[in-house]
Amino acid sequence: MHKPTYRLKALGCAGLSLLPLTVAAQTAAVNGEDKPIALSIHFLITLGILAVVVLAFLLYLRHLQKTFLETCTREKQLALFFQSPAGLPEGTIRGVIAMLIVTASMLFLALPNNQFPDVLGGILGTIIGFYFGARGQNRDSESAALQQAHEATTQRDEAVSQQQQSKTGSILETVSTGIDMARTVAGLLPKDIGGKYVDLANKVEKGVNVAKGLMGEGKIEDALHAVTDTQNTLDQDGPLTDIVGSAVKTFGATLGTFMPPAALIAAVVAGTVKLTGIYYQKWKARILHMPFSPAAGLTLEPVDDNTGFMLLRQSPLFRDAFQAQMENPKFLKDAVNDFIGNADSAELFEKYAEQGGFKTLAQFEEGLDEFHRAAADRELKSLILARDPAMFGNTGGYESVLQAVDKLHQNPDALKDLDSLIVVTEKLQAEDKPVAGMINKILEGPAS
Repeated sequence: MHKPTYRLKALGCAGLSLLPLTVAAQTAAVNGEDKPIALSIHFLITLGILAVVVLAFLLYLRHLQKTFLETCTREKQLALFFQSPAGLPEGTIRGVIAMLIVTASMLFLALPNNQFPDVLGGILGTIIGFYFGARGQNRDSESAALQQAHEATTQRDEAVSQQQQSKTGSILETVSTGIDMARTVAGLLPKDIGGKYVDLANKVEKGVNVAKGLMGEGKIEDALHAVTDTQNTLDQDGPLTDIVGSAVKTFGATLGTFMPPAALIAAVVAGTVKLTGIYYQKWKARILHMPFSPAAGLTLEPVDDNTGFMLLRQSPLFRDAFQAQMENPKFLKDAVNDFIGNADSAELFEKYAEQGGFKTLAQFEEGLDEFHRAAADRELKSLILARDPAMFGNTGGYESVLQAVDKLHQNPDALKDLDSLIVVTEKLQAEDKPVAGMINKILEGPAS
């Protein structure tokens, strides 16, 4: 396959073949007289030199175009490149044409027998006069254009600097929050565990001070790099990242395919953040399997006979123990009122141990806790459906979340991570930290 440049070479060869090998019989009009061209070899050499000069100019223009494009790209001034003739700086083509004509004229002047044509001499003078005259006339306009380009570049640099400064300030605020959180979490953990988070907070604080110093010196870009590195360190080694990462592992090992661990973590955090007052206390007691004792102020709402019957059916120990009494309306009414009220568990054991076949107080209290959790589920589910139906939308609903939570109690490590997650979330929420957003960000990263 022939390249397009071969045609140019062919035309060049054809043109050269028309040149006379000898010019003894040829004449040229020089200074109004017909004079023979003495040596054709001089003319051919001149043409060869001229061809080399033209090629050199073309290579130079190609290099200049590439450099101009790189400069415009770096300075984000591509519009200037595309508006320039042939993608070259203003005046380049005009200057190259003028230099080519001057060079050609000088070469022709070197021919013997004064063979420089009068017409070429007139063209040469016209071009030189026009070129330098135009340069003088356009100098002011070109200076104005350069000034406009300089102002545009300055404005762009200022806009970039302001954007970087704003971003740096935002990251500094986030990192400062992370430092406070690291120290808060460290205070909630044993000293041998929390100590590393205190060291991390001190290290990150030094990085923040370095970034602030760079900002004070006007080195905004360096400050942005410094504070970004500091944030990365906090994100990778921070206490909240460790707690969430550990929970993802233990929850996943316990739940299997029942529910994604990240979805359960998000649901637990959502309930902890959104529920308030007595309902939060009931939520916390429910998911941590804490007793609903009168001393803790965790009283359950009274229920009717039908609801009480359903609650007993949802409590495996009481359902099996009182199977024979399920058809006795009076027993059901008295038992439900006693179980849901504030009666002491020891007194209830004495009253119902024989009817239910309970051998120990611990066995009875386990059944009573199941009943209380079923009653709490009824209250919390109704409240969540009324206030925020989409709270557990990604997990299959309230029942699925609580079933998953109950499975975690079968694994001590998972239960420990659940407790840590609740305590840290509760503490950060009390300090008005955006804990839900922080945990969701971690879940979207490698930890999930």
